[in-house]
Amino acid sequence: MRTSATALTVALTWAAVTGCAAAPAGPHPLAPPIPGDPIDLTAFTASPCGLLDAGQLAHYYVTAPGTVQHAACVWQPGDTTGLTYEASVDTTGGGLESLYRHRATVNGFDPATVHSYPAIHRDSHAGRCTVQVGVANDTLLTVVVEATDTALSAHQDPCGEADRFAGSIVGYQGHRAP
Repeated sequence: MRTSATALTVALTWAAVTGCAAAPAGPHPLAPPIPGDPIDLTAFTASPCGLLDAGQLAHYYVTAPGTVQHAACVWQPGDTTGLTYEASVDTTGGGLESLYRHRATVNGFDPATVHSYPAIHRDSHAGRCTVQVGVANDTLLTVVVEATDTALSAHQDPCGEADRFAGSIVGYQGHRAP
């Protein structure tokens, strides 16, 4: 009987010591995990117009080089003035996890997936949508599509067009990664 009491005391003491010795766990992640290998887009924070090459842009009827406006590159297809594509890379804002932690303040927060990477749609309304894709734990690829011509399919489904454009960047850059 004494052996059982001693064993129980040792077991409880061990449980208490090991439980207290463990480092406190950080907050549980809210954002979905980045699948497979993250994509390093760091080089494009300063030069976002290099995210796609001319061959990729031709799929969107973009024939002229993009122009840098603020920290984003803006492209316009040659066949219309009613559609623009904008892309930028953010490596300092905390990535997708930060968006999930502050989702109550993100206008129109809507989880999505782009080319198997976790993303969110935000600020979407008639003819305009922003998609932010978590390509690495600390990196967001942001694509904005704005279609002011109501005859364009992108006006009816701007988030679908934003996902398609972002997917082209993810696919292209993902294959270029070492």
